[in-house]
Amino acid sequence: MFATAMDDAASDWLTRLSAEEWLRAAHNELVAAERALLGKQHRAGVTQARRAAGMAWNAVLLGIADPAERDRFGRSYMDHLRVLRAEESVGAAVREAADALVVAKLEQELVQLGHGDTRLARAAAVIVEEAGRRVDGTARS
Repeated sequence: MFATAMDDAASDWLTRLSAEEWLRAAHNELVAAERALLGKQHRAGVTQARRAAGMAWNAVLLGIADPAERDRFGRSYMDHLRVLRAEESVGAAVREAADALVVAKLEQELVQLGHGDTRLARAAAVIVEEAGRRVDGTARS
């Protein structure tokens, strides 16, 4: 009985939202990431971009029936991104976006003039869009 309760608790983090809700949360984080990066709030922008990508991938994970396959992606947003970096089932653009988000430093070493750099938000958007395509494809099957 204890193992079942532990298994249920372990899966609660994923099933607390529906796929559509995870995607909506991801889009909200993506907007926040873009705004933060544009405003040169680098640490917040990187964190929110990673969260956006990870939340979107949670929506994909909900559609994976095999627990072992789902567990392979880990539980944290960074776990998801680390797996996506080398995941053959996704395109090169998704792997590159995941890599950019994983290797991004939370602190900037140079002071930027002008508007902030939003490339990490665009990288997260690639993953969010791929997750949306996969969820929509699953829903129509």
